[in-house]
Amino acid sequence: MVALVALRIGIGCHFYREGAAKLRDPKPYSAGFLGNAKGWFAPQFHNLVWDADGLARLDYEQTEKIWDEFHVRAGERLGFDEAQKKAAQQVFLARLGQLEWFLNSNADEIAEYRNGLVRRAKNHSDAARTEVASLKGQLEQIERDLGTLKRDLVPPIDQLWRGYQLEVNALATEAQKQRGMQSIPKPGRRTLDSESIDGLIRYFDVTIGVLLILGLFTRPAAILGAGFLASVIASQWPGSPGAVPVWPQFIEMLGLVVLAAIGAGQFAGLDRFLSPICRWCCRPKQGNQS
Repeated sequence: MVALVALRIGIGCHFYREGAAKLRDPKPYSAGFLGNAKGWFAPQFHNLVWDADGLARLDYEQTEKIWDEFHVRAGERLGFDEAQKKAAQQVFLARLGQLEWFLNSNADEIAEYRNGLVRRAKNHSDAARTEVASLKGQLEQIERDLGTLKRDLVPPIDQLWRGYQLEVNALATEAQKQRGMQSIPKPGRRTLDSESIDGLIRYFDVTIGVLLILGLFTRPAAILGAGFLASVIASQWPGSPGAVPVWPQFIEMLGLVVLAAIGAGQFAGLDRFLSPICRWCCRPKQGNQS
């Protein structure tokens, strides 16, 4: 019993600390994790990355429209006066000029990057290239070249997006800031992608951690936690080239399976008091005796 309680609380503390750290520093992290998936399920994980190739952010006309609508909408929601609206307009024009300069300065690299994406898609559609060892080497070289170009092109644009968003919000007074941070809508978003996963996982980790520590709803919490860790393992399928070792996640997943199988919340947990209530509520009703 002592060992089970220690296991439950230890894993619960780990989940809670991970979630709390993500809440304190809500920076994007799922995109890199999903984008580096290896193995059988890698395509499915890669597909969850928002704007995986950065093409939406390299689209000047689309960005101009989104940024223009953002400063107007942010001004309305925050209650900007005329002076603040003019200042937001100036921020928009300045940031748009920086974006235009960056895209024009890197026009050749952007064209090379777009052509590389077309080549990659064409090569992946050719089954022979993915099966022949020498041709697979060419595909890997293309991937490396694309990765280098993407690192040179997309992060600076991300900085412009973040800087523009922060500058517009910084124009608000202290009273206006109480209405909340205004965010630039991102094009091509889906219901489940790396952006939404970033928001969900923070609260998921904290919730699972608290439930395990308290021993409340231990079985469903442990099953959900084990399922999450199983998805982490699947994203770095053991034995796949370049896969990161996932033994820590595998061992913790097995621990959660044990907690779920035994119902470890019965020991020094709130499930000890919840179970009798559930049994009483769900007891079979006896029919009328004739």
